[in-house]
Amino acid sequence: MSWAAILVWSCTLLALAEPDLKASLQTAKEHVQKGRYAEAVEAYETLRKSLPQENTALATQWAAGLMAAHLAEGRLPEAEKVIADTLKQHPLQPRLIAHQAQLKLLRGAYQAALDLADQSLNQDDNEPLAHLQRGHALRELGQLKEADIEYRWCVRHYNNAQPKDAETLLILGEGASYYARWHSVSQIFNFLVNTLCPDALKADPQAWEAAFLSGELLIEKYNRGQGMPEYRAALAINPRAADVLAALGEAAFQQLDLKEAQSYVEKTLAVNPHHARGLHLKVDLQLRDGDFKAALVTLQTAIKVNPHDQRTLARQAFAFALQDGWPEGADLDVVVKHLAAISELKLPQPSRFQKVLINIAGINPHPGECLHLLGEQFERHFRFDLAERCYLAAGETMPQAPQPKASLGMLYMRVGRIDEAQKTLDKAFEVDPYHVRISNMRKVLKLLEEYRTIQTDNFVIRVDARQDRILGRYMAEYLEEIYPELTEKFGFEPPTRTQFEIFSKAKGVTGHQWFSARMVGLQWIQTIGASTGWIVALTSPQADAQQFNWANVLKHEFVHVITLQQTHFNCPHWFTEALATLSEGTPRPQVWTELLLERVPAGKLMTLDNINLGFQRPETPLDWQMAYCQSQMYARYMTQQHGPDALKKLLDAYRRGLQTPAAIKEVCGVDIPTFEAGYKAYLEQLVAGWKAFSEPELPDLATLEEQHQAQPQDAAISGKLAYASVMRRKFEEGRAFADESQKSSPKDPYAAVALAEIALLTKDYPVAIKHLEQVHSAENPHPLVLRRLAQAKLQSRDFPGAAVLFQLGTEKDPDNKAWWQGLAACYLGVDEQEKLTPVLEHLAELDYDSPGPRLKLAQQALARGDYAQTIRSARQVLYISVMDAEAHALLAQGYAGLNQWDRALTEWVITHAVDQEQEDALAAFEKLPEEIPADQRASVYKVASELAREFDDLPAVKTLAEALTD
Repeated sequence: MSWAAILVWSCTLLALAEPDLKASLQTAKEHVQKGRYAEAVEAYETLRKSLPQENTALATQWAAGLMAAHLAEGRLPEAEKVIADTLKQHPLQPRLIAHQAQLKLLRGAYQAALDLADQSLNQDDNEPLAHLQRGHALRELGQLKEADIEYRWCVRHYNNAQPKDAETLLILGEGASYYARWHSVSQIFNFLVNTLCPDALKADPQAWEAAFLSGELLIEKYNRGQGMPEYRAALAINPRAADVLAALGEAAFQQLDLKEAQSYVEKTLAVNPHHARGLHLKVDLQLRDGDFKAALVTLQTAIKVNPHDQRTLARQAFAFALQDGWPEGADLDVVVKHLAAISELKLPQPSRFQKVLINIAGINPHPGECLHLLGEQFERHFRFDLAERCYLAAGETMPQAPQPKASLGMLYMRVGRIDEAQKTLDKAFEVDPYHVRISNMRKVLKLLEEYRTIQTDNFVIRVDARQDRILGRYMAEYLEEIYPELTEKFGFEPPTRTQFEIFSKAKGVTGHQWFSARMVGLQWIQTIGASTGWIVALTSPQADAQQFNWANVLKHEFVHVITLQQTHFNCPHWFTEALATLSEGTPRPQVWTELLLERVPAGKLMTLDNINLGFQRPETPLDWQMAYCQSQMYARYMTQQHGPDALKKLLDAYRRGLQTPAAIKEVCGVDIPTFEAGYKAYLEQLVAGWKAFSEPELPDLATLEEQHQAQPQDAAISGKLAYASVMRRKFEEGRAFADESQKSSPKDPYAAVALAEIALLTKDYPVAIKHLEQVHSAENPHPLVLRRLAQAKLQSRDFPGAAVLFQLGTEKDPDNKAWWQGLAACYLGVDEQEKLTPVLEHLAELDYDSPGPRLKLAQQALARGDYAQTIRSARQVLYISVMDAEAHALLAQGYAGLNQWDRALTEWVITHAVDQEQEDALAAFEKLPEEIPADQRASVYKVASELAREFDDLPAVKTLAEALTD
């Protein structure tokens, strides 16, 4: 555009009529609402000279719009100048004065903001923005009763004036939300979400703030299902709304999606580098990573904007605690007791942590929000004692706030203080009935009231009285058995009984959903068992079709209890998982071997810097498995490289408060980079020594077809294409490609397997075996050929021939349970019990979630009169399938063989309880009164009476007890 054209255009603007000015202002406002901030500033600046000086309404609209454009990108000085300059021309305009109060609040000048709000109201005592800013200023100054009056004014003004414009609706809605929180008025929350916010959007479809306010209220109650769509609706209107971007980051952080949270932080601060909420989230991420130095740098950016922001200073106090060492409870208590009269507190040498709290109290004698946020930080870092103090103090100094009550109740649940949790959560629910986590936790508590409680010397086990009464009995017994072993191994005993809670399906909710609600207040987490360090919860093994070894899970989780409490929760996630998996004593899972074979050569390894994310927020299930695998391998490397006591020394270093870099340096004598390099070399050497005997993954069918078109004479490609086609049930095409391959390469393994698969469709075993034997080499077997040939011979009942092949498989790939399963089937087929036993023993170690091998071992042991082994193997069955009637019957016979008649009686009763048609149990009931030796009758009678009371729904047990007591 030429200068002449610009001059003409400018003159035209100067002459704009009022309707045209209003239209232009609306266009500029839409730029702001759509996130086009640079265009908005340009449009407003262009309109500056066109504004009639005498038109206060237009001047106010213009100044507010330009201020919003500057604020959106963090240009607070420019926003302040706009309002100040406009006020010079319109000094008595109440809305402009209210905006000036708003800007003072952002600076932390709360008294100045309050004074300006009063000035605005002197001009118009019905100015909504002034009342809202006055309420905020009073809240930040700790004048909570006065702030409450202003928030109540917002509710009443809406009822009286019934405003229709979006801007006023949102101002009043923000104030009303505080009133609703402080007075537990759920109807207002309903109204805001379902009426006011939709009305604001109807009045102005570009008012993204309406969807955002609705989302905030819903997410605040952990209603992600409805809240997240509201956030996304706001972002669809304004993709550069820093408030929304930061809120989405917080939502991701709550779900431990740290990568997504970091992405939103970057997006937020790219729009507005001084955005308080974005900076707070950045600090939270840095603190979670233990990078408190970086967190303090980030906090300085926020402090420069507002040196008195409670949310900023709570994080600063916590960062100081991380850097200087955890404060004692008394260090916190002494400040909290003087909040209302902080000038009277005289500390000779206050810590940096205390200084922050003292400075806050100097501005606000009721800093409940700060204390609550500080409590959340302490809880996040497992300092439950300090978190409790903060929540209690927050509730005392700001009793109208609902969050401290909710957080305190959830904390009590986390540490197993059930009675206190019940009282606290009930109170929290009264003031906040729409809080999803509170509601879910109260349902969990009600369910636990119905559960049976089993107390032992060291444990409290809660189980469903109807579904898991038998499971609870064996869990209690197992936990007491492993208690001496584990407490001696780690040199620590928990000071109180450890609680285990086992959740089954109830009230239309699955056991896993109950377990998830118990742990986080929401109905989904990935694992089947988890520990807070104080309590352990898990999904009942009977609540899931997928069987698992619950004894291994109990041992694993109890190790977490020991190591976390022992180190005051300073033990990092990777190390407590390493110790827990090692304590299970199970062989390396096949999936771990496959992951190491794939990822070590590719250099795709986690490090101590990021391995914890593999547990907390894995990108795939395999990443989760890799985190467990690598944690254990770190521990194995330390033991091999730095001696058998390295793990104990590292645990002790964590107990003394050292962080991982310092702990590794002390125990291993090297820095982290050197340690990581040695670990990587250890894995590379380990993997290089393994024989990779696995079927290579083929390209997809389309890729193979393209390769075949390019190289039609390549027999290897034709063979792979034949196999891939047959696996996708394209049998004719597969046969053609196989024949084509074998013409030039009769020994191609994939072509042979393809032809064998086609023959097996009609159970033509001889033909299938012939194809496979033509390409099989005992000296250098192909894994696919060997597997399929062994299976074909087993299916054809050639047990000796199949056994030779499966035996070869166990030699080539000893950690793969499939070869051992096949070998066991062969020995079963020819009834070679002596050969079968060691195979079953090895298979039981590899396949620790399968009861089958253990049951067969128990049967074999009983047949040869080895009663002790019968008991050991049968109990191993129950650790996976506690309702297996045959295993209980085997146990009963094993105990009887050792003359332990009280245990035998118990097992026969439980056998009957599991399967009331079990004939061996009913026959045993008739014989027991005659078989029990005289010297054991008293103890057996006592057991019989107890069992009759426990199983009072089984008439046969009552009859047996009566017969034994005659």
